[in-house]
Amino acid sequence: MLLLATFLSGCVDQTEVDVNSESEDITIGALLPLTGDLSSIGESSQAALEISRTDINDYYSELGSETKVEVIVKDTESNPEKALEQLKELDEMGIKIVIGPQASNEAETVLEYATENGIVLLSTASTAPALAIPEDNLFRLVPDDTEQGMGIATLMHEENISAVIPVYRNDVWGLGLSEEVKNSFESLGGTVLEGIAYESNDEDLSAEVESLNEKVATATSEYGEESVAVLLCSYGEATEIFALAQDQPALSAVNWYGSDGIALNKELVNNDDAASFAIATNLKAPIYGSDEKNSRYEEVGTRIEEQIGRVPDTYAYATYDALWILTFVDLDSTPENENSVKLAMNTLTESYYGVTGWTELNKDGDREHWNYDIWTVTEEDGTYQWKLAARYFCHDGLVFE
Repeated sequence: MLLLATFLSGCVDQTEVDVNSESEDITIGALLPLTGDLSSIGESSQAALEISRTDINDYYSELGSETKVEVIVKDTESNPEKALEQLKELDEMGIKIVIGPQASNEAETVLEYATENGIVLLSTASTAPALAIPEDNLFRLVPDDTEQGMGIATLMHEENISAVIPVYRNDVWGLGLSEEVKNSFESLGGTVLEGIAYESNDEDLSAEVESLNEKVATATSEYGEESVAVLLCSYGEATEIFALAQDQPALSAVNWYGSDGIALNKELVNNDDAASFAIATNLKAPIYGSDEKNSRYEEVGTRIEEQIGRVPDTYAYATYDALWILTFVDLDSTPENENSVKLAMNTLTESYYGVTGWTELNKDGDREHWNYDIWTVTEEDGTYQWKLAARYFCHDGLVFE
């Protein structure tokens, strides 16, 4: 039998795992950002994997099958180079089917190695448009940011924003999302002013925040405070940015718009300075939402929330579905044959209905159907929390709750 690397209560010695032993067990790898700027997403995805694994094993047990699904989780530390190192370790174990990486810059870094070594990846949070590549080894159970960019631009347009200043991570995700927002917002008649890019490994962002304050002050003198907004494409560092921004008068006077890298982030609402700034600036942050809120969705969401103590992001639900999909992919293909795995992936996702709805993929291997939930920060009895404010549906447009 394979030894399970447990998720929520420690890990076994992974050198003892033999994925080539003769058994009916299925071993799937997972690259999750359990620490670092994306740890909020990593934590919820980890809990979702544990719940999904339990449900799958219970399913096979009820069928009278001895098949067991095991998951080997590796922490990428929200670091692209670490993600590559961890993928190589999974490869050395003989694992050729992997959930993740969750961050686009991590996916970009590991993709060449995965392709050269016949590893198929299924990310449940990577959204950079630059990674929408037909017939590659990266599949994504979420839509790329072309749609998110359009949703953010529509939201700003609906709220009468005329000019926006973007602040973004200088990586494949931040650059891609900010560009998608720019294209969509300008097509609606808006103006995107020169923004500020920062490096993801910068430990001190005070200079960037001060520069942003100057840009916003200049913009508001021309367009008026009510017509100017800041677009923030960041991950966990948004907490630091907000805490610094509260001391800058111009930044507190305009509306802020976030992205899926911020929505439902636990650190942000646990920091009083950052959370109060988010409320003061009417922060709205979209994230991919499921096609339908069915009873199964609610049941799985409740179980994840019990594990992590907060509302889970939608990427956790996608991760729950991903393990089911990859279990069937493993059974229907030859894992050592990447073409076989990719064929099974495309075939199964075309007809699979999970807790996130239909999982059909497009020609680039990314999710075909999409909606976005838009979240704000609220305060009640001294406690800050995320609240669903609106939804953007691909067919119906923007709908406020």
